[in-house]
Amino acid sequence: MMKICILLMMSLTLPFTLYSFISLLLIMLTIMAFFLSHYQDIFLLHKLLFLDSLSFSLINLTILIMALSTLASVSNSNIISYKKTFIMVLISLSLILILTFSTVNLILFYTLFEASLIPTFMLILGWGNQPERVQAGVYLLIYMVFASLPLLIGILIWVDSTKTSNLLIVFLYPSNHIISNLMSFALIFAFSVKLPLYLIHLWLPKAHVEAPVAGSMILAAILLKLGGYGIFRFSNGMEHMFYNISPFMLSWSLSGGVLVSLVCLFQSDIKFLIALSSVAHMSLVMAGALTFSSWGINGAQFIMIGHGFCSSGLFCIANMIYERTNSRSLFLLKGLQSLSPSLAMMWFLLCTSNMAAPPTLNLLGEMNSITSIFSWNLSLALILSMLVFMSACYSLFLFSQTQHGKTPSLLKPFYPPSLREWLILTLHWVPLNLLFLAPWLLQIYL
Repeated sequence: MMKICILLMMSLTLPFTLYSFISLLLIMLTIMAFFLSHYQDIFLLHKLLFLDSLSFSLINLTILIMALSTLASVSNSNIISYKKTFIMVLISLSLILILTFSTVNLILFYTLFEASLIPTFMLILGWGNQPERVQAGVYLLIYMVFASLPLLIGILIWVDSTKTSNLLIVFLYPSNHIISNLMSFALIFAFSVKLPLYLIHLWLPKAHVEAPVAGSMILAAILLKLGGYGIFRFSNGMEHMFYNISPFMLSWSLSGGVLVSLVCLFQSDIKFLIALSSVAHMSLVMAGALTFSSWGINGAQFIMIGHGFCSSGLFCIANMIYERTNSRSLFLLKGLQSLSPSLAMMWFLLCTSNMAAPPTLNLLGEMNSITSIFSWNLSLALILSMLVFMSACYSLFLFSQTQHGKTPSLLKPFYPPSLREWLILTLHWVPLNLLFLAPWLLQIYL
């Protein structure tokens, strides 16, 4: 872990190109493979850093998505013109995310948790395609800062009462009823906005639509996982704090996921539809985690990793269509299957992965989460069945609207995908399906 952080900090002072930055990330991914030989529940790297199966999988996801998003940005002329600044922003964001997923200090975790907003805001504001990117950045900052204030107050009170800020042992200290209620509200509110859940998700589609392809891929694949990571990490050993609020949160998340799925069927913007589908997927993450069962927590973890690859791949292939047609409207993008049958195959594979078709990791995650939610309360069966059905509906709607129909004349000529684009899409789809065969690499041991 220290080697990875040192490499990232050194790269801030060196004149890197986009391809050399990708090479650096691949070297870091190779170094992370060293930790595969360690099967301890918690592997302490430093007095402030540690590694377990949860943080290990998210750090690897961060490194791989950073490399793929950089490779997807090579064709963007605005990024090429300011590539040094772009690389510095990505390096800063990578360093913040890796430290967030591995820190053991509560105060440092909160600082890094909120510091990830700064590079994200710079990506949207600096390389966004639309004139509304300033408004999207302001939406992002207001939602996150407003939600983080209760979390900061709760952490400070908790650290003061327990006399420790160590994330691994702070749960061993008893807390009184007032602190428990305060912390449960602060944690759920802050992490629900980051996840996000329905009604507090309005910043997400706005940020996705205005962000460049690298910003959309990183935001969907990694930054949304900060909320799930926080829930996993803070709820470990704190089930008693969430017992009173968990029934409300499960009902809110699942019913909100169904409503968002319905909204997806009426969208005309591809990126807006993909962004809203993330809200529906994250509702299962919240519901599975708050069952406090091994099946639910591991199912939520599988959904997070699977969604990271699937959603990032969908944003990437949507950007490929946008670069060729200068449009994201489903009313104009028709009959792409006849223009590029090979690219239509990747659309089909990613859309079916988005609806949790076998043998994707999303299927394994949804099976585990749904089983744990059934065991928790059987009355949620109707909402869960609607959520799964609507997930298939908007995924097939996205595929059929773009690939079938009469091709407008303005879409011609349509250039076939390059080798670089094939490599990006393949590296999204292959891990998503291969990890189904080895889920123990991601499993959280409780």
